[in-house]
Amino acid sequence: MLECLEAVVTEGSFDKAAAALSITQSAVSQRIRALESQIGQPLLFRTRPVKPTPAAQPLLRFARQTRLLAMEVWPEVRESLKRGQLRLAVNADSLGSWVLPALQPWMRQYPDVMLEFVVDDQTQTQARLRNGEVIGSISSDPVAAKGFSVRPLGRMGYVCVASPDFMRRYFPEGLSIPAALKAPALVFNRRDDLQADHLSRCLDWPEPRFPHHFVPAYEAYLDAAILGYGYGMSPLLQCEPALKDGRLVDVTPHAPVTVPLYWHTWQLQSELMEGIGKALETGAAAVLEPI
Repeated sequence: MLECLEAVVTEGSFDKAAAALSITQSAVSQRIRALESQIGQPLLFRTRPVKPTPAAQPLLRFARQTRLLAMEVWPEVRESLKRGQLRLAVNADSLGSWVLPALQPWMRQYPDVMLEFVVDDQTQTQARLRNGEVIGSISSDPVAAKGFSVRPLGRMGYVCVASPDFMRRYFPEGLSIPAALKAPALVFNRRDDLQADHLSRCLDWPEPRFPHHFVPAYEAYLDAAILGYGYGMSPLLQCEPALKDGRLVDVTPHAPVTVPLYWHTWQLQSELMEGIGKALETGAAAVLEPI
């Protein structure tokens, strides 16, 4: 029954969970109802996609911990689990720049273990860990929740960038509140507060309101800045070549920004998870500033 609960939450619907488990949708529904009857509380919000209730979160964590330990104790289980991915919550900028190279040695050591990256803002990923959606998260929160552990990774540098032509059109005298009220900014998505926080600090602007494009893709965000769609906060790891060759300029050169990143996971003795944590630490140390 726990396997059904995990499948429904992971897949987002009863019919997709049934397909993943190779059983009927009716069988999935019956097992969920039986589990809810045992617990005495609803475990799922019947939305689209289906979401777990607070009562389901400890059950999801237990189900995924059990799966993880089974994969380690019985290696043959890895081949038999059709949905055996380890789910990690990461911010898009880290995934697009340093996380994949960092995990390459781990991936080669465990080529039969599949990963699923759940992308969210670094301020939101820890919530996904707490509610049982993932087994580890890269977060900007330095404090571990009860039952979890945390280790520092490093500080990721950001630069507020724009094309030279954009600077001439909108910021000929530099960044200011009047100019920012007219200049289109680039924002990754509705959870991304990095641009607003930067303007608030630089301009002493308590609650900045400004025109902006949403560009929720790592590569497209940089392209949008180079093409003059707007100005915005880009990871230095990504935009440094464009700054060096003049395709981009630093809008606020005297106001560098760094975002601290931490690896959160369960307090669980696991060879697989310990290996992922060490690989991330090593990879981060090579490219991020120390905390």
